[in-house]
Amino acid sequence: MIKMAQLENIRKMYFMEGLSIREISRKTGLHRDTISRYISLEEPKPPKYKFTKDRMHPVLGPYIPMIQQILEDDKTRHRKQRHTGTKIFEILKQEGFTGGYNTISDYLRKEYRKQREAFLPLEFELGAYAEVDWTEAYFYLRGKETKAHIFVMKLRGSGGFYVRAYPFEKQEAFFDGHIKCFEFMNGTPYRIAYDNLKTAVKKVLQGGNRDEQEQFIALRTHYLYDSTFCRPARGNEKGGVENAGKEAVRRFFVPYPDVDSFDELNNYLHNECLKLLEANPKWEAEKAALRPLPAVRFDGARYKEAKVNRYSMIQFETNRYSVPTSYVGERVTVKASAERVDVFSKGSVIAEHPRVHGRNQDQITLDHYLDLLLQKSRALANTKVYKPQTLPPIYEQYRRCLSSRNPKGNREFVKILMLHRDYPPEQVADAIELAMAYNVYGYDGVLNILGQTLVSSHRVIPISKEKLQSIPEVTVKPPDLDKYKALMSGGDRQCQ
Repeated sequence: MIKMAQLENIRKMYFMEGLSIREISRKTGLHRDTISRYISLEEPKPPKYKFTKDRMHPVLGPYIPMIQQILEDDKTRHRKQRHTGTKIFEILKQEGFTGGYNTISDYLRKEYRKQREAFLPLEFELGAYAEVDWTEAYFYLRGKETKAHIFVMKLRGSGGFYVRAYPFEKQEAFFDGHIKCFEFMNGTPYRIAYDNLKTAVKKVLQGGNRDEQEQFIALRTHYLYDSTFCRPARGNEKGGVENAGKEAVRRFFVPYPDVDSFDELNNYLHNECLKLLEANPKWEAEKAALRPLPAVRFDGARYKEAKVNRYSMIQFETNRYSVPTSYVGERVTVKASAERVDVFSKGSVIAEHPRVHGRNQDQITLDHYLDLLLQKSRALANTKVYKPQTLPPIYEQYRRCLSSRNPKGNREFVKILMLHRDYPPEQVADAIELAMAYNVYGYDGVLNILGQTLVSSHRVIPISKEKLQSIPEVTVKPPDLDKYKALMSGGDRQCQ
């Protein structure tokens, strides 16, 4: 590359002195093609410097192996959960890096960038408009890599968003996401934009018309907001929430959270959202501008009928849930929300379970089978409804000792398990431990110890409504006090 003075000299030799390109080349040592190019310029300007080698970053040098390791590890991560330049910059600062962010971005910048679509800058009235979408992220659930479906709702006035994690994108999760977000915000936006989700739209019609799901219309009617839908394959029309989803994944899921349940994951996400929103100067004003919540929460559950099989279980989707054995053969109603499965008979709840999300799993409550086990106590050790690992170790230790001393030990043990219906589990466990310490084995002995510990600790166990109903009503007739007047006046001579 030549300097501006050389360019000036070349053009003067050619245009003013009339020298040929060959002669100029011989005098300057420049190639004839180079001279031709500079002569043909319509508007001579200082030549632009082009980098022919990568810029060196002396301050960054010691940290380049660390960056390369991060990028190598990211190859095994999902695309949306790889480290950004900002995240790498934060990591390097913690390791002692003293350079600036531009040093990092220069190193990471790609040589070519795809031409991006241009968008108009938008402005939204506070409380008036929100966007909803799903995104995906991975995390460790009890040490195993697991996919989470992330429900995102973003308010466009302030840019604040809230997220919830679910194991699926079924309609009950879609509704639960709305309910949790509305309750977190303590209000409802006046309009919400959606993709053409199957949980909301049966069929896309011409123009902006949609054949909507009945339950989705019920949700919208309950909270009194309007909805709008993007054109098919035009998710950029709700780019705000898509960007919020990407931000949530990069902020909250890099590195992978390691939790024991979806409840724990959602508590973590809740706290992380709060931290972001506390720094948002418009968030409180936007919340105040929302439509007030209705007095009653929307019921976003799914209902279906099921028959209780001979193992006292009902099937919902691919999994099975227990009910009390007295309902074997009956038809019941299953209420499934995103997090729970409840079973009803004649309007009353007969079983409550956390919802399981795998396939061919059994969700069993031991208490549902205790009345049957009382009749078939010999099967206790071989039935899968009794799982010693779900109880404190003292229970199984006591059962084994009890069975070795009493041929009806299993039956006695089942009666002890039934104490959970009237006493807190920790108190029953304490009584069993004391019974072992005093070498007392049997239901009556445990019940006696339990009663003594309650009296000594002054703990009062409330009587259940069912037991109160079984107590007969006693009517006491008041005495006739007139019969005692004779005694008060000195008595009747005939009684002497």
